[in-house]
Amino acid sequence: MKEKIKGLLAGLIYKVIVLLTLGQISPLLGAGAIIEQDGKILLIDRSDGLGYTVPGGIVRSRETVEQCVLREVREETGYEIHITGLVGVYSSPKRDPRFRAVAIAYKGSIVSGSQHGSGEGEPCWRSPEEVFGRMAFDCETMLKDYLSGQQRLS
Repeated sequence: MKEKIKGLLAGLIYKVIVLLTLGQISPLLGAGAIIEQDGKILLIDRSDGLGYTVPGGIVRSRETVEQCVLREVREETGYEIHITGLVGVYSSPKRDPRFRAVAIAYKGSIVSGSQHGSGEGEPCWRSPEEVFGRMAFDCETMLKDYLSGQQRLS
């Protein structure tokens, strides 16, 4: 419930800023990682009930996109990862219903750590077939691009 309220408040605040700046504000920048192991994908079963997502989040003002990915994966799953490639850039204006956001999705592999959850939700390993049709935002598009080997740049 707490995560759902945070998402609603962030969306409301962003919409107020858009109004105050007459729409002259950049989208929020997010980043995440797709991690595959033994044919299963590491996902977050979101605590706000929106569905499954790849681990990731919003880039903070003093970090690089890559630092964001490493931090978010660690916070949400307990794993330290190594970035191994780029899946794509996702910029559809409707990709996140809460606010205007652009996301960069990377490929990653686990280096160390042990699995644990966070306020965002519980990490889990699922096959793509188990989660298609039940993913939040545009994470299903990201996962399909990853599985097809297609790199998206839009």
